[in-house]
Amino acid sequence: MTGGPGDGGAAARERLRTELFGWGQDRPIVDPGEVAALRGQLEAELAGLGDALHAAATSTGRQQLLVTKTRLDRLTCDGWALDPAPFEHTEANVRGTLAHKAIERHLDGGLEQVPEAAVVADAWRELAARSPGDPRSISAWLNACPKEAAQRLRTEVSGLLGTFRTVWPDLPRQLVQVRTEKRLDVTLADGTVRLQGTLDLLVDSRRVDDRARTLIVDFKTGVPRSDHDRAEVRFYALLAALATGRLPFRWATFYVAEGRPEIEDLHGPTLDATVRRVVDAVRQAARLTAVRAGAEPPRLRGGLWCRGCLRRDDCDEAERARQEHAARFTTG
Repeated sequence: MTGGPGDGGAAARERLRTELFGWGQDRPIVDPGEVAALRGQLEAELAGLGDALHAAATSTGRQQLLVTKTRLDRLTCDGWALDPAPFEHTEANVRGTLAHKAIERHLDGGLEQVPEAAVVADAWRELAARSPGDPRSISAWLNACPKEAAQRLRTEVSGLLGTFRTVWPDLPRQLVQVRTEKRLDVTLADGTVRLQGTLDLLVDSRRVDDRARTLIVDFKTGVPRSDHDRAEVRFYALLAALATGRLPFRWATFYVAEGRPEIEDLHGPTLDATVRRVVDAVRQAARLTAVRAGAEPPRLRGGLWCRGCLRRDDCDEAERARQEHAARFTTG
């Protein structure tokens, strides 16, 4: 176990109290009309899509376009959106999911004195029992994992949980409400568009006044991708604002292996770019209806996402992106 009182992590925990949680600092005063303005901007832009939006929603079979952080990414390229490769669990993906589950268990409380290895073992058992009959599930992957590989993976995740415990401060439950894996849904455009996401951590002050008092934290256990990670947590911030009617005062990506946050504070029209990104994603999804019908050619763009696209072996843009990526890493 790590992170006990008086240990070497005291300074790190105090730094997070100040830098991430902003304890002792004034929260920004917010106008409730700001959230209404964000929603109004979204509704107006979506209304402008007219029949194209209705046709796209109808084509899904659910009468609704779903927008998530993953779908926002996938709409980067028509080819990737139209022909994504089937998702397959990998050791890196499973490590992240297992670490998230272990951290969730810790944050939900009562496990401070439980050794990291025991928390991780319980998280493993929970995930392995979730849907073992589905061969594509993480349960199936965990149950099929060889003994030595499973032990190595649990050891790695125990280390991540230990690092987290060392730097993460205790949260006074009498002052804040802590919610993990909080799923939020927001419908727009008369129900034809749904924004959906699951927040790793939502911390709300129990004090209610005219100030923003919500903190959103997205945990990352892999290699930092600052721009991409910032875009994801901004989407969560917009989603939380629309779902609760109140703007968060801060949102952050917390890199578990490094024990550090990347923070963005609410300031003026901070979320306007995210609103535009959501509208553009819906616009691209609506346009894909015409592409599928053959009324419009696909717009292809190569990049790291090509590895997740079934068209990659026969796509000129994917080949061009591979060559450009290789050239950047070629040394003289």
